[in-house]
Amino acid sequence: MTDDWNDYADGWDDNSDVRRYANRAFASLDDHLNLRGKDWRSKRVLDFGCGTGLLTEKIAPYVEEVVAVDTSENMIAVLQEKQLHNVRAVHGDILAGDVPEVGNRFSGFDLICASSVCAFLPDYSGAVAVLAGLLNKGGHFVQWDWQASDDDGFGLTLNQMKAALEAARLGSLRVERIFEFKSDEQVMPVLIGAGVRNTE
Repeated sequence: MTDDWNDYADGWDDNSDVRRYANRAFASLDDHLNLRGKDWRSKRVLDFGCGTGLLTEKIAPYVEEVVAVDTSENMIAVLQEKQLHNVRAVHGDILAGDVPEVGNRFSGFDLICASSVCAFLPDYSGAVAVLAGLLNKGGHFVQWDWQASDDDGFGLTLNQMKAALEAARLGSLRVERIFEFKSDEQVMPVLIGAGVRNTE
Protein backbone atom coordinates (compact mmCIF):
# COMPACT_ATOMS: atom_id res chain seq x y z
CA MET A 1 0.00 0.00 0.00
CA THR A 2 1.42 3.35 -1.01
CA ASP A 3 1.71 6.19 1.51
CA ASP A 4 0.78 8.77 -1.12
CA TRP A 5 -2.98 9.40 -1.08
CA ASN A 6 -2.71 10.98 -4.53
CA ASP A 7 -2.32 7.46 -5.90
CA TYR A 8 -5.83 6.53 -4.67
CA ALA A 9 -7.77 9.52 -6.02
CA ASP A 10 -8.75 7.98 -9.35
CA GLY A 11 -11.45 5.43 -8.67
CA TRP A 12 -11.73 6.24 -4.95
CA ASP A 13 -15.42 7.08 -5.28
CA ASP A 14 -16.02 3.76 -7.08
CA ASN A 15 -14.92 1.74 -4.04
CA SER A 16 -18.10 0.33 -2.45
CA ASP A 17 -16.48 0.03 1.00
CA VAL A 18 -15.39 3.67 0.92
CA ARG A 19 -18.89 4.78 -0.04
CA ARG A 20 -20.44 2.58 2.64
CA TYR A 21 -18.12 4.06 5.28
CA ALA A 22 -19.15 7.60 4.24
CA ASN A 23 -22.84 6.62 4.32
CA ARG A 24 -22.50 5.14 7.81
CA ALA A 25 -20.53 8.15 9.06
CA PHE A 26 -23.14 10.58 7.74
CA ALA A 27 -26.01 8.56 9.22
CA SER A 28 -24.35 8.60 12.63
CA LEU A 29 -23.60 12.33 12.30
CA ASP A 30 -27.21 13.09 11.44
CA ASP A 31 -28.37 10.92 14.32
CA HIS A 32 -25.97 12.70 16.71
CA LEU A 33 -26.65 16.31 15.63
CA ASN A 34 -29.89 16.24 13.60
CA LEU A 35 -27.96 17.68 10.68
CA ARG A 36 -31.05 17.63 8.46
CA GLY A 37 -32.83 19.93 10.91
CA LYS A 38 -33.40 23.58 10.07
CA ASP A 39 -30.98 24.77 12.78
CA TRP A 40 -28.02 23.84 10.58
CA ARG A 41 -28.99 25.90 7.49
CA SER A 42 -26.82 28.87 8.53
CA LYS A 43 -23.87 26.84 9.86
CA ARG A 44 -20.30 26.44 8.59
CA VAL A 45 -18.56 23.07 8.52
CA LEU A 46 -14.94 22.02 8.12
CA ASP A 47 -14.42 18.55 6.65
CA PHE A 48 -10.83 17.84 7.71
CA GLY A 49 -9.07 15.26 5.54
CA CYS A 50 -12.03 15.27 3.17
CA GLY A 51 -10.50 13.09 0.46
CA THR A 52 -12.74 13.22 -2.62
CA GLY A 53 -15.57 14.68 -0.57
CA LEU A 54 -17.91 11.72 -0.14
CA LEU A 55 -18.91 12.94 3.33
CA THR A 56 -18.82 16.58 2.20
CA GLU A 57 -21.39 15.79 -0.50
CA LYS A 58 -23.79 14.44 2.11
CA ILE A 59 -23.37 17.35 4.54
CA ALA A 60 -23.46 20.22 2.02
CA PRO A 61 -27.23 20.25 1.29
CA TYR A 62 -28.03 20.93 4.95
CA VAL A 63 -25.57 23.73 5.84
CA GLU A 64 -24.51 27.14 4.56
CA GLU A 65 -20.93 26.21 3.67
CA VAL A 66 -18.49 23.32 3.84
CA VAL A 67 -14.78 24.03 3.75
CA ALA A 68 -13.25 20.73 2.64
CA VAL A 69 -9.51 20.38 3.23
CA ASP A 70 -7.07 17.65 2.28
CA THR A 71 -3.30 17.32 1.83
CA SER A 72 -3.82 15.26 -1.35
CA GLU A 73 -3.93 17.51 -4.39
CA ASN A 74 -5.46 14.76 -6.53
CA MET A 75 -8.24 14.04 -4.02
CA ILE A 76 -9.11 17.76 -3.93
CA ALA A 77 -9.12 17.85 -7.74
CA VAL A 78 -11.75 15.09 -7.80
CA LEU A 79 -13.87 17.04 -5.31
CA GLN A 80 -13.53 20.27 -7.31
CA GLU A 81 -14.83 18.49 -10.41
CA LYS A 82 -18.10 17.83 -8.54
CA GLN A 83 -18.76 21.60 -8.54
CA LEU A 84 -20.77 21.68 -5.32
CA HIS A 85 -22.02 25.25 -5.03
CA ASN A 86 -21.49 25.74 -1.27
CA VAL A 87 -18.27 23.75 -0.93
CA ARG A 88 -14.84 25.36 -0.85
CA ALA A 89 -12.29 22.63 -1.64
CA VAL A 90 -8.85 23.51 -0.26
CA HIS A 91 -5.55 21.73 -0.83
CA GLY A 92 -3.12 22.14 2.06
CA ASP A 93 -2.07 21.12 5.54
CA ILE A 94 -3.92 23.28 8.05
CA LEU A 95 -2.08 21.65 10.96
CA ALA A 96 1.20 22.96 9.58
CA GLY A 97 -0.30 26.30 8.61
CA ASP A 98 0.35 25.41 4.97
CA VAL A 99 -2.89 26.63 3.43
CA PRO A 100 -2.56 29.50 0.97
CA GLU A 101 -5.99 30.88 1.74
CA VAL A 102 -5.77 30.89 5.54
CA GLY A 103 -7.52 34.00 6.75
CA ASN A 104 -10.34 35.17 8.92
CA ARG A 105 -12.70 32.74 7.19
CA PHE A 106 -10.60 29.76 8.23
CA SER A 107 -12.04 29.59 11.72
CA GLY A 108 -15.41 30.04 13.33
CA PHE A 109 -16.76 26.62 12.39
CA ASP A 110 -19.92 25.19 13.89
CA LEU A 111 -18.87 21.64 13.07
CA ILE A 112 -15.54 20.04 12.28
CA CYS A 113 -15.61 16.43 11.15
CA ALA A 114 -12.78 14.04 10.40
CA SER A 115 -13.69 10.72 8.82
CA SER A 116 -11.01 8.02 8.99
CA VAL A 117 -8.24 10.63 9.25
CA CYS A 118 -7.01 11.05 12.81
CA ALA A 119 -5.44 7.60 13.20
CA PHE A 120 -3.06 8.47 10.34
CA LEU A 121 -1.79 11.66 12.00
CA PRO A 122 1.65 11.69 13.66
CA ASP A 123 0.36 13.86 16.53
CA TYR A 124 -3.29 12.96 16.93
CA SER A 125 -3.84 14.71 20.25
CA GLY A 126 -2.13 17.88 19.05
CA ALA A 127 -4.22 17.89 15.89
CA VAL A 128 -7.48 17.67 17.82
CA ALA A 129 -6.38 20.62 19.98
CA VAL A 130 -5.68 22.71 16.85
CA LEU A 131 -9.00 21.77 15.27
CA ALA A 132 -10.93 22.46 18.48
CA GLY A 133 -9.48 25.96 18.41
CA LEU A 134 -11.15 26.58 15.04
CA LEU A 135 -14.62 25.93 16.45
CA ASN A 136 -17.10 28.56 17.55
CA LYS A 137 -18.18 28.34 21.16
CA GLY A 138 -20.76 25.58 21.19
CA GLY A 139 -19.28 24.12 18.00
CA HIS A 140 -19.01 20.36 17.55
CA PHE A 141 -16.02 18.17 16.74
CA VAL A 142 -16.85 14.69 15.40
CA GLN A 143 -14.43 12.02 14.21
CA TRP A 144 -14.66 8.42 13.06
CA ASP A 145 -11.67 6.07 13.13
CA TRP A 146 -10.94 2.36 13.11
CA GLN A 147 -10.76 0.91 16.61
CA ALA A 148 -7.33 -0.47 17.48
CA SER A 149 -7.24 -3.78 19.30
CA ASP A 150 -4.52 -2.41 21.60
CA ASP A 151 -2.28 0.66 22.02
CA ASP A 152 0.17 -0.62 19.39
CA GLY A 153 -2.33 -1.65 16.71
CA PHE A 154 -3.48 0.50 13.79
CA GLY A 155 -6.32 2.83 14.63
CA LEU A 156 -7.26 4.38 17.95
CA THR A 157 -8.43 2.93 21.23
CA LEU A 158 -11.35 4.28 23.19
CA ASN A 159 -8.92 5.55 25.82
CA GLN A 160 -6.70 7.32 23.27
CA MET A 161 -9.70 9.03 21.71
CA LYS A 162 -11.18 10.10 25.05
CA ALA A 163 -7.83 11.44 26.26
CA ALA A 164 -7.32 13.52 23.10
CA LEU A 165 -10.80 15.05 23.28
CA GLU A 166 -10.32 15.85 26.96
CA ALA A 167 -6.87 17.37 26.32
CA ALA A 168 -8.46 19.62 23.68
CA ARG A 169 -10.84 20.84 26.42
CA LEU A 170 -13.92 19.61 24.62
CA GLY A 171 -17.00 18.88 26.72
CA SER A 172 -20.11 16.70 26.41
CA LEU A 173 -17.91 13.87 25.19
CA ARG A 174 -19.18 10.85 23.34
CA VAL A 175 -16.67 8.07 22.63
CA GLU A 176 -17.97 4.67 21.60
CA ARG A 177 -18.10 2.01 18.94
CA ILE A 178 -20.58 3.29 16.37
CA PHE A 179 -20.57 0.73 13.56
CA GLU A 180 -18.47 -2.09 12.12
CA PHE A 181 -17.40 -3.57 8.84
CA LYS A 182 -17.18 -7.28 8.14
CA SER A 183 -14.52 -8.31 5.67
CA ASP A 184 -13.17 -11.81 5.05
CA GLU A 185 -14.56 -13.08 8.35
CA GLN A 186 -12.85 -10.17 10.11
CA VAL A 187 -14.87 -7.60 12.07
CA MET A 188 -13.46 -4.09 11.83
CA PRO A 189 -15.07 -1.80 14.40
CA VAL A 190 -15.30 1.98 13.96
CA LEU A 191 -15.30 4.46 16.82
CA ILE A 192 -16.99 7.84 16.99
CA GLY A 193 -15.45 10.57 19.08
CA ALA A 194 -17.45 13.74 19.60
CA GLY A 195 -17.21 16.80 21.79
CA VAL A 196 -18.34 20.41 22.10
CA ARG A 197 -16.22 23.53 22.52
CA ASN A 198 -17.47 25.14 25.70
CA THR A 199 -14.88 27.88 26.13
CA GLU A 200 -13.93 31.03 24.25
